[in-house]
Amino acid sequence: MLQGGGDPWAIASQIARSVANEGASEDNVDPSARFEIDDLFRVAELQLAQAPVPALPSGLRVEAVNRTTWSDRSLAAYRPFLERFGEAFAAGPATTADPADPLGMMLGQMFQMMGPNMVAASAGSLVGQLGAQALGSYDLPVPRPGSTVLLVPPAIDDAADAWDVPATELRLWLLVHELASHAVLSVPHVAKQLEALLIDFAAGFRFDAEAVLGDLGDLTDLSEIQRLSEQFGDPDRMLSAMRTPGQDLLVPQIDALVAAVLGAVDHTVDRICGPLVASHATIRANMDRRWIDTAPADRIMERLLGLEITAATLDRGRTFIAGLVERGGDDALRRLWADELDLPTAAEVNAPGLWLARTGVDGELPALDVEIPDDLSGLDDL
Repeated sequence: MLQGGGDPWAIASQIARSVANEGASEDNVDPSARFEIDDLFRVAELQLAQAPVPALPSGLRVEAVNRTTWSDRSLAAYRPFLERFGEAFAAGPATTADPADPLGMMLGQMFQMMGPNMVAASAGSLVGQLGAQALGSYDLPVPRPGSTVLLVPPAIDDAADAWDVPATELRLWLLVHELASHAVLSVPHVAKQLEALLIDFAAGFRFDAEAVLGDLGDLTDLSEIQRLSEQFGDPDRMLSAMRTPGQDLLVPQIDALVAAVLGAVDHTVDRICGPLVASHATIRANMDRRWIDTAPADRIMERLLGLEITAATLDRGRTFIAGLVERGGDDALRRLWADELDLPTAAEVNAPGLWLARTGVDGELPALDVEIPDDLSGLDDL
């Protein structure tokens, strides 16, 4: 039985935990897994200290948690975005309600009154679904407050079995990935810009009775009432119906910054784990599939934040980072996160040469195809 004392977010937390552990009690993490992760953390930390990524914040720690704890912590981390989405309901409809449409007006008023509570309950379910399969803090590239990075050993062990790789190697690989992600996403101006974009997107939804009701007929008909119930129960359809033109302007900015972040993290992981982890190629391929082959029901949180991570997103980020490294070396990667003004635009992520030119990062100059004569005495006459 849910016990929230009237606090919708306390109830959301209970829902998240219940969905993540499928309603069953969950054991604490095996102490041996905690000890191994502590040892591997020191290895990953030393490797990252030599990589061209922002320095890890002082006092950083890694905590091994079960699915229940991951869901609880993640609900708190995502709450600011989810609350803004809830406030969007209370802001009213996208267009002025038609007085001749009493049903539309009624639904609009209902969403304004119930929006925050509905969002909190739905948020618990969404985060619980993520928690059922999450491997670490950054299964979504969303900045998290604090100085703790989470790993989920039970889920990691299940993935290691499914991918036929040693659990220790997968733990080390994920530690490098999560720490590199934290290093980039905890840079103050990076976190500030990405959080602002995600919050603005989440706050941009508006209830639109016409879009939600669609071609529904007479709602005294039981079959039509059933159709309306199905529409309210389909989060993907509801989000599509509530999307506004203003959000479309944010998407290119979100896509570009997320692609750059993912590309930088992938470059760091490949550079460290390529020679260090024997099963690196297998893990990389399976992690890519996790990003790309996500079921539509599991993408609701991404859609709510304006994230759309596809194969094209990964390729775009990796190509951008490869272009910087090819022409600007490690100095370009360090410069990328050094200042808010140096963050790439959407056009620059598509063409890294534009970023290199704007920031003045020196790369290799092309060799000049000029024949130099043996006798230079005539230069004085020029």
